[in-house]
Amino acid sequence: MSLKPDLLVVGCDPVGFDIAFAASGLGANVVVVGQDHPPDSKQRARLAAVGVTVLDGRGRFQDARHFLFNDQRWMPRRFVIANGADRPDPGIKASHGSVTLVLGDGPDACQAAMHAAEAGERVILACPGPFLPGFNREHVEWLRLLASSRRMSILEGCGIPAPPTGGEDRIRLGDRQTVAASELGNVINGLPWQPRLSGLDLENAVRGVATPDRSLRLGHARLYLVGEALASLGAMPPPRNQIGIVLAEALYGKRTHRPEAFDLRHVATRPGIAEFGLTPDRFPETRRNAYRILRAVRHRDQLLQSAALLVVTDLNSRVVGASAYGPNAAELLVPLQLLARNRTPITALAELALSAQGDDDLLAQIARQPLVQKLKSPGARWLMRWRRLFG
Repeated sequence: MSLKPDLLVVGCDPVGFDIAFAASGLGANVVVVGQDHPPDSKQRARLAAVGVTVLDGRGRFQDARHFLFNDQRWMPRRFVIANGADRPDPGIKASHGSVTLVLGDGPDACQAAMHAAEAGERVILACPGPFLPGFNREHVEWLRLLASSRRMSILEGCGIPAPPTGGEDRIRLGDRQTVAASELGNVINGLPWQPRLSGLDLENAVRGVATPDRSLRLGHARLYLVGEALASLGAMPPPRNQIGIVLAEALYGKRTHRPEAFDLRHVATRPGIAEFGLTPDRFPETRRNAYRILRAVRHRDQLLQSAALLVVTDLNSRVVGASAYGPNAAELLVPLQLLARNRTPITALAELALSAQGDDDLLAQIARQPLVQKLKSPGARWLMRWRRLFG
């Protein structure tokens, strides 16, 4: 016999709890399986108040449409996997040396490495892939210069380092770089979070839809992986948006179109990088001629006070994305996000009440550039020549 709720939530991390609570409040029949991340006492009380069934213990997928728990077989309309996440553990232990080793290539690892470097420590940032993948490379280079000035070494393409074996006393970072184990002091694990899927027979997630291993077939069942892990992997938007997406698609069958302009990508160092929407690294290859790039830079003697702004517009000067580097990078993008949401031309910046963060000069430079480009166009030059000749 198959039990058929509307929604079966595996695990109960914060995003999974909010989805279960909200879905039941909207009239859906919801079941939560504790798995490795069961609800606590307060969550249980709130779930019980809205009629959510909580099952304590672990279950597994029989196939893409059926979930086995003890001797029961559940066949919900939709699955939500909210079982938390883990960081891969390379097994490298801290010693009594003077080098701080940070593992990872994302914003969290970069922030931890920068803080250690600011404290005067010698830092090695070992990146499994490229440094800050997915961010605008121009501004990443600014951050790389700042890291170099703080005695911070960035090693890219290291993979996940492994502890020394066979009597070796050096840890291999990539193909050529090594560091003596005795030199290590603090070891900070900033590797990307991975969804906790052990025991579920699921391996990967692509844009929020679970991809099963070869023994499973999705069929018509939909599985959603939610939580911080998926946001860090780029498979889903920030957790605050995941709840609305899952509820809309699972309960109402409405495919949600989430504009990239609403998702802020942020490296929270100071100075740091903030982005939203399209940047030159994210252009569709077939539509590169459909966008314009506007740049503004403020050079200072100290990298800490320098700033840069890059704005991408369509051919009608409407903002479709931006990237900022500087001490107030996230604040600098606020008026640009407003323009992107409202599909307003970049020239409207002159009408906004801008904050006094010291970066308004960059916004002013950007706002003038479309007008300058129009004045340099052949039509504008012909009109100015005509007026000079005929008054």
